Amino acid sequence: MYKYSHGGNAAFENGKGEIIDLSANINPLGMPKGVREAIIRGIPDCEYYPDNFSGKLREKTAAFENVNPDWIFCGNGASDIIFRLPGALQAKKVLVVSPTFLDYERSAVSNGAIVVRSILSSDNGFAVNKTLIEDVKREKPELVFLCNPNNPTGFLTERELIAELLECCLSIKSCVLVDECFLDFAENADDYTSKVFLERYPNLIVLKAFTKLFALPGIRLGYAICADMEVLQRLYFHGADWPVSNLSQLAGIAALDDARDFLKKTAEYVSRERSIIEKELTLLGYKVFESRANFVFLQNPYPFDPASELDRKGFRIRSCENFPALDRSYYRIAVSKPEINIRLLHAIEAITKSREKRQ
Repeated sequence: MYKYSHGGNAAFENGKGEIIDLSANINPLGMPKGVREAIIRGIPDCEYYPDNFSGKLREKTAAFENVNPDWIFCGNGASDIIFRLPGALQAKKVLVVSPTFLDYERSAVSNGAIVVRSILSSDNGFAVNKTLIEDVKREKPELVFLCNPNNPTGFLTERELIAELLECCLSIKSCVLVDECFLDFAENADDYTSKVFLERYPNLIVLKAFTKLFALPGIRLGYAICADMEVLQRLYFHGADWPVSNLSQLAGIAALDDARDFLKKTAEYVSRERSIIEKELTLLGYKVFESRANFVFLQNPYPFDPASELDRKGFRIRSCENFPALDRSYYRIAVSKPEINIRLLHAIEAITKSREKRQ
């Protein structure tokens, strides 16, 4: 039975409209200047079908990513592409690390594929290591999903290991999707992107989205980059036509104006605010894991549920209990505006100290 398993749902829950939702990781700087105006200007064109191939958007995105525009497929959010891919590759076996974004596994199952997991360990902060390569060699999947930085842990995988993974998968005729939807929140993101491998490895698909980075979750816009034109053609075939609306295409084009400066400000802002949250949570006794994304990943050592307690105080954080390989002691908290982060920390401090006195 289908069950909604993502964060970001407080806004459409009955009676929860006023809650501060930190269960979804949206850029706290908000959408870039000019996006709202571009959407408004584009309303009259909604009388016409969208460009099925998002030509102008692909050109703008290619210039931003410094890749060939023919290598880009635009979709209705990154999730649209995730769900198209197993069918497009006719993958019978899909490998995911665990824990990671839940939709990789769901997309595989919905396309009739078997899912195998490469289990990450809390002992090394849930870092992806060479165990993944060993699992790929043993299981020989047709498709591997890798999130970098990972969700919900925020841990970055070194590019050398990804190159080894790509080489291994090329030898067994397997594809690798590297999900970089959170990568631009990290400082020095260019040192970690897998885009540098696109020409060398046609089995690589890099996934990115406007959703989190440009604060456009309601627009639904993502894209895949791949040098294998046959894979891109299959993405078009394994899904509905017109994957990107007129308004979404215009929003994406506008978001990429002055994007470099916007990304620099975003990465610096997120790094600064995340460090403050991590430090305070550590002082309160929580185990905080290394994250380079726009969220904090932690383990609760106390015998109470901070998510339930915070909900009553007007804050929604993400319980990670439904991620395979995690349990109810793990949580993810989005980095927000300074004033909200401070209020959140005060609420957590009050809950923690109050509970400690009762023990």
